Amino acid sequence: MNLLRACLLCLTSLLLISCNSTSQSNVGDGNSLDSSSADKLALAKSRSARISEISYQLSLDLTQSEHFNGTTRITFKLSDTSTPLSLDLLRANIKSFVINGHKIYPRYNGKAVILSPSTLVSGSNTVDINYSQAYGTQGMGLVRFMDPKDGKVYLESNFCADHASMMFPLFSQADLKASYSLNVTVPKTWLVISSVKEQKVIDSLESNLWQFPSSPKLSPHMFSLHAGPYRVWKDDTAKSKYPIRLFSRQAIADDISPQIWFKDMDKGIRFMEEYLITPYPFSKFDMVLSPMMANDDAIASAAVASISENMTHHLAPLQQRQKTIIKTTMTNLTAQWFGALVTMNIWDESRLNMSLRSLITKKTLAHLGYKSLDSKHFYDPIKAKAYVDDLLFTYHSDTSILPSAGVHKSEAILQGLEQLIAEPDFRLGLQHYLTKFANKNVSAADFFASLSLDNKHDLTQWQQDWFTTPGVNTIKAEFTCKNNRVSEFSLLQSSASKQHPRLREQKITLALFTKGRNELHRVRSISLVYKGERTRVRQLNGTRCPDLVYPNYLDSGYVKVSLDKRSLKTVKQHLNMVTEPQLRSMLWQSLWESVSDGELALNKYLDVVFINLPKEKEPVILKQVLTNLNQSKTDLELILKNHSSYIHMALKGLEQMSLRKAMVNDENPNIQHLWFDAYIQFSHTPDSLTHLAKLLAGSSSIKGLKIDQEMRWKIVTQLNRYDYLGSRSLINKELNRDQSPRGRDAAIAAQVSRPEAGIKRYWLTHIQHDTNMPFSTLSIAMAHLYPREQKILNSASSEQRLESLAQLDASKSDRFMKLYGQYLLPTRCDHRGLALLKSTIDKQAGLSATTQKALLQTHQSELRCVAIKEHLLR
Repeated sequence: MNLLRACLLCLTSLLLISCNSTSQSNVGDGNSLDSSSADKLALAKSRSARISEISYQLSLDLTQSEHFNGTTRITFKLSDTSTPLSLDLLRANIKSFVINGHKIYPRYNGKAVILSPSTLVSGSNTVDINYSQAYGTQGMGLVRFMDPKDGKVYLESNFCADHASMMFPLFSQADLKASYSLNVTVPKTWLVISSVKEQKVIDSLESNLWQFPSSPKLSPHMFSLHAGPYRVWKDDTAKSKYPIRLFSRQAIADDISPQIWFKDMDKGIRFMEEYLITPYPFSKFDMVLSPMMANDDAIASAAVASISENMTHHLAPLQQRQKTIIKTTMTNLTAQWFGALVTMNIWDESRLNMSLRSLITKKTLAHLGYKSLDSKHFYDPIKAKAYVDDLLFTYHSDTSILPSAGVHKSEAILQGLEQLIAEPDFRLGLQHYLTKFANKNVSAADFFASLSLDNKHDLTQWQQDWFTTPGVNTIKAEFTCKNNRVSEFSLLQSSASKQHPRLREQKITLALFTKGRNELHRVRSISLVYKGERTRVRQLNGTRCPDLVYPNYLDSGYVKVSLDKRSLKTVKQHLNMVTEPQLRSMLWQSLWESVSDGELALNKYLDVVFINLPKEKEPVILKQVLTNLNQSKTDLELILKNHSSYIHMALKGLEQMSLRKAMVNDENPNIQHLWFDAYIQFSHTPDSLTHLAKLLAGSSSIKGLKIDQEMRWKIVTQLNRYDYLGSRSLINKELNRDQSPRGRDAAIAAQVSRPEAGIKRYWLTHIQHDTNMPFSTLSIAMAHLYPREQKILNSASSEQRLESLAQLDASKSDRFMKLYGQYLLPTRCDHRGLALLKSTIDKQAGLSATTQKALLQTHQSELRCVAIKEHLLR
């Protein structure tokens, strides 16, 4: 606790981990430290064409605290010896190197050992390497964690996407599958977990040797290793032939309810086996609760799921924890088929398998009686995310770092594909896919070819239209009425951009509504296929003139909707009269997308909010709109200098509306909690901040509302974010009250968010340069360092953050750079900020794909913000 407080007071760092910074390491033949992503891909393809029948025999000594020692034997077949071959090994101390029986001095550049053609033979080759390495940083490689509570040490691997070379030498690319045998020496109290169950444990005086048999063929990122003095539980109730185990660190073991984790696991495996007509690919399934993952993350590897222990958080209601856990465990189970058994050729293509996991997870949850976990989102949140991604891909698809279909789009269009070819044929296609490519690597074309075998659809054109061509199109109704009857009706389709003018063909359902006294009545709905720029809908002629038309009724198509003028007028005044929750949700989302696309002024959107949202009684829809309103608050604070009078009024309106609705919903706890959570986020004026402080102190209350520990931390963070008088002292005071891991994390978030230049400098320095601070701590700091309203503090280091980007990218992991790009690339919501980002994008062609994509996303976000600013009050 003293160490944590010292960190919060900016006196010292938190828990130390002995390690060095990492860098991207997917190198190929003739590796160069400055190779571009395209060069590395070409080299990787060359390497995979030459190598086959790979196996690794790993012997690791994990008894040291500063580093670990290893000996690896690699056997492989080589088709030719005409050029050098690279063997990936990141920042190791090589003690001996033997190739084909000849001991040599290795040609090693810190990332890879370059094998000379003169040392290689056509056919079977053997390489023996004895080495030592430091433990990984930023959550990648083999990471070491010392528990602050009891001092016990735990080791955990994370090899996504190409970081296995931080633990052992290998050919580190997804399409070079291999078998792995493992011997691990650890302290006597430790357990060791890997992709297969241990074969033997040999005792010695001070340590134990754990021996594992050879694994099935796996891509490197699907192999794993966990070690430490874990507490273990076994699911003794399961009827399955596959053992299911749960592991956690000792310090939290007494708080674990293993029955929550084991619930429905066996049923889930059996359903997936039956639905996919393919047996579970491995002999066991282990769940390891990880203290090293932020939020509710999870990483699937073969027969092992590493899951953030935050899911054990007991402040959350039991039902909520159960829902989160069951969805996470089932998703990790599907990864055993789509990821471990069948693996995409390159890591960047894994979005297809991720989408298939999500699709099968939804079916499994529905079978187990958890259908509401996903179907309760009336407007498909996957499509909402896909549309955002597609906008980015549309405007920047000339760069090789962006796929044509992101993971969210892949998932959304796969649902449409299943409807197109019918579920039985889709299911049979999945079985062909898994059977034909078991233990192999595939491309997206292989998947679509498998689905084409048993149905009459040639999916080549479909794949071209939807999977490989970026952009989400928009449809809009156009109609005229005479004597209150439709005289002409058309659907207009517009392309995503001038760069991608493709107009698609798709079946959707269109619905017409008219106003009644208390609700909007659906008078007609029809299914139709639209294509081209204009599709005339003659069957609607003579229909009663509608007050509202929604062209993607039931969310059946992958397309955005732009409301016609008559429908938009109706929605502005009477959206709450739409009685169908799904349609109401879709209308809200269509309005928000119109704001994001620069078609609807933000102030007009807020007019709809203030008129209609107070009457919303569906928690899922309320949460959906409040999330967008929080983004609206961020946008308004960024453009405060422009239209300051209106913005102050709008922000205060959000503050007052959320408080009023929290106060009047005392008999509806779900609605009340959502409004109160929004009130905390919207509070920024002296009056509202004082009210929050009184609620925290217990000198004020809201009828029916019990302020739990999570709410208390949100209040403390908000008070510190706006530098409320006395808020600094509240951090330590709350920390005395809540000493849980989440409490310590929340204390860091509150301290980091304070608008003080010294705090910003301290944390930015540690984020950029501290290789000892735990990744979970760094991730919290990044997420809270620069709230959008702290524009001056953000601008003070913005140019430095851009100038140091290349250096950071070369020394940090993909996982680190993804978060850094999400939170610490500077945003200004003006043309100067756009110019700075564009200049950085143009100059930084050598950056990793992760960082390049983050730059493009930030640039796209800035374009959006500038468009919103320029349309405000027009």
